[in-house]
Amino acid sequence: MRAVAPPVFFLLLVLLGFRIHGDYGTHFDDPNGRYLAQVTSRYVLETLIPSRVPEQAKTLPPLHEYVDRDYGVGVELPLLAIEILAGVRDTRDIYVFRHLLLFLLGVAGTYAVYWMAARRFLDWRIGLLAALLFVVSPRTFADSFYNSKDGAFLAVFAMALATTVAFVLRPAPATALFNALATGLAVDVRLVALVLPLGATALLAVRLLKREVPLARTVAAHALYLLLAALVAIALWPFLWTDPIGNFAYAFESMSKFRWTLNNIYMGELVHSSKLPWHYIPVWIGITTPLLYLALFIVGVAAILWAILRRGFGLWRDERELQDILFLGVLVSPAAAAIVMQSILYDGWRQMFFIYAPFMLIAMRGWMLFWNVVPGRALVRPALGAATALSVALTAAWMIRVHPLQNVYFNALAGSDLRTRWELDYWGMANHLALDYILRHDDSPVIYVRTDAVTPVYSAFNIMKAKDRARLRFGDGTKRPEYLVTNYRFTNVGDNPDQSDARYLEDYTPFWKLEIDGEVILAVFKLKDPAP
Repeated sequence: MRAVAPPVFFLLLVLLGFRIHGDYGTHFDDPNGRYLAQVTSRYVLETLIPSRVPEQAKTLPPLHEYVDRDYGVGVELPLLAIEILAGVRDTRDIYVFRHLLLFLLGVAGTYAVYWMAARRFLDWRIGLLAALLFVVSPRTFADSFYNSKDGAFLAVFAMALATTVAFVLRPAPATALFNALATGLAVDVRLVALVLPLGATALLAVRLLKREVPLARTVAAHALYLLLAALVAIALWPFLWTDPIGNFAYAFESMSKFRWTLNNIYMGELVHSSKLPWHYIPVWIGITTPLLYLALFIVGVAAILWAILRRGFGLWRDERELQDILFLGVLVSPAAAAIVMQSILYDGWRQMFFIYAPFMLIAMRGWMLFWNVVPGRALVRPALGAATALSVALTAAWMIRVHPLQNVYFNALAGSDLRTRWELDYWGMANHLALDYILRHDDSPVIYVRTDAVTPVYSAFNIMKAKDRARLRFGDGTKRPEYLVTNYRFTNVGDNPDQSDARYLEDYTPFWKLEIDGEVILAVFKLKDPAP
């Protein structure tokens, strides 16, 4: 069974991705990430083979003058390279192809979660359960298709965490090499991945003090790991080439206080992204994660902390408890640092999605506690199995029903009136559905559309078919748009949701609404008199 079940699971997951990856829309960060890769590719060609720089690339800004030069390109640059090699040209084909590649990266991250859980709990079935729960997580599942920043980093971080586990448990040249490759790539996506070499260093230092690993081999392997990780990070991030230390420091400072000036809709209020309350991250995780996973995670954290208290200065008794401490450390420390440093956060908790991999591993610690330790196992085990199956079934059914908008998932803790209390479709992932509806119900050769929200509807233009793009116009200020599209972001905070459409009704009439569980995610209004 072990030889069959995991390959079948991941094969089905890949087939699912091939089946549905074209259903997702685009957001305004989608072309931004690709443009950064194009700017970087110009710099790479000019540096390495200047004779091969295409003429069209010379219209791009120089990398060191580009505003987003401090973003890592560990994922974006390979995406662009594969796109070029595949010969993809049409705008829709480009972004659909990107989404497929991102999902396949997400599958690799899911496999890393499977491997870590199977290794920690010494049971491939628990690894498969962890992978299943990881997949049946609506928000991260949706972002795995189109989020080349946070969704991609979740996958890359999971892989780097897996190699860190292997390295910390068996420090040697081979594990150092693989960990350096994964860590260097992770750092080139998000600098917060530095938590992994810091964690590995701390744990290996304690292991040396406890004489669990040989001194000479461990020190040599650790030095090799740090050196190779630094070289990989520099090699894969062209921005660092001219001044590795100075540009790295610039990127670190920039990302610690990112240039974002908008507010967040949080608990029904507008809260500036630089003045978030300490509970912003835990609350967002708490209201957007399936309830069973949350309960298991809380139990898992309690079990790990209790084990640490029992061990005292010894910290862990065996390699399993050592892994628990690593998982808890790489989850808590970034979140705590963001709280203490008052980091700029927005769009829910997407910048912290990467901690969902250790979150799931800790949740599995809670699951195993119920399975193996709680008295009355003859009753507990069937109940736990039934609760797990029910949670997975209900969550998966919801994901299928609302496809492709799993990104707006909330659990019961979020309460009601979500549109006025929390960020909903902050990236406008439903906008392409609005454009598709308009195009299907209006046969005009040219249709003018405008956004009435912070999230621009023209972002969805990239994912539309060529024949549909030819009919759409987004206005130049000279013609009144026939249609207004809104996801209500920053347009009705504090308003009565039942009256929030009133501001549109003087000149426009309701045309279409997209509702999920009674909440209006997006609305389209049509001009009453389309004549100029």
